[in-house]
Amino acid sequence: MKRHVQCPIAKPKKFTSPNLAYVEPLPVESRETAPNERIVALFTGLTVEVCDPVAIEKLSLGGCFGQGTLSRSFPKSVREPGSKNKEEVIRRRVLERREEWRRKYGTAGGSGRVRVLEDEVEAQLASGAIAPWQLKFAVVEKRVDPFPVPEYLSLMFEESLFLVRELKCLEVRTLDGVVIAEKDLIERFSKLNRNFLASYAGYLYMKSKNWIIKSGLKFGGDFILYQKGPQFFHASYIVLIEPYRKGQKLPEMCHYLDSYDFHGFNRIAETTAKDLLVLEVHFPDDLDPADCAAGLDRLKEFKVSEVLPRHHNYAANRISQQASTSGCK
Repeated sequence: MKRHVQCPIAKPKKFTSPNLAYVEPLPVESRETAPNERIVALFTGLTVEVCDPVAIEKLSLGGCFGQGTLSRSFPKSVREPGSKNKEEVIRRRVLERREEWRRKYGTAGGSGRVRVLEDEVEAQLASGAIAPWQLKFAVVEKRVDPFPVPEYLSLMFEESLFLVRELKCLEVRTLDGVVIAEKDLIERFSKLNRNFLASYAGYLYMKSKNWIIKSGLKFGGDFILYQKGPQFFHASYIVLIEPYRKGQKLPEMCHYLDSYDFHGFNRIAETTAKDLLVLEVHFPDDLDPADCAAGLDRLKEFKVSEVLPRHHNYAANRISQQASTSGCK
């Protein structure tokens, strides 16, 4: 059932931050880390977030897990270790929003200061009259940050379960500090993502091939795949997960791809210099796809096939079909 696709030539990044250039595998001293040594994450009801700065750095640099809540990829504290003591540059509307939060929720603590951009400076920055690095020379107003917003590390559901179940180095808790059992965690994830079982099987499959896996929401897919890491290369694939059972696709649990959707995915992949990869996850015939707990115990019975679609000209195909039909008449 497995058809291995050829690995494309990854496009390297023009610049890699020295702080991100040296990465090591996530350090796991034993197969089952002691509970008091596990990384603690909080389940907010929609996301799983790690708040401890040491744990954030360990997960970010040791396997490229997670994404900064205020960044595109790595948290700013990991990209720029000394950024905590620097004055943040914000727009005036952001300052007004934080002042509103302070009045509504009370003080958030902290004595940090921010540099507020005036409207004229913001207009010059938007027009390109000044570069971002010139902001430190611009005339800005210095204010005490009314409501400091810390940056945390947000984990995908698949990443969270992988760290909990496979590496056994993560402990997920509720906002009240109660540890969530693995079975309960799976139920919560499956309620928020009806295709979670197939997504997790696809995640493990690509993880076994040493891909760095990130969320593909930005590109309309389930995952995007990186070679070595996003700090070194651009993403190679946009991944779509399609579950199958008894040779039939399960449309209620996956994307419904008609010709126009497929054309749109191909257009996104081409304009972003990526390939579209469809992972067909085949469930065991006697397994209920809705039973995630039983499915995770039988992951070895799952089969995954890789499908690499190519661009198809639907307009030309439709014209040729019409021509052949009229010729037959």
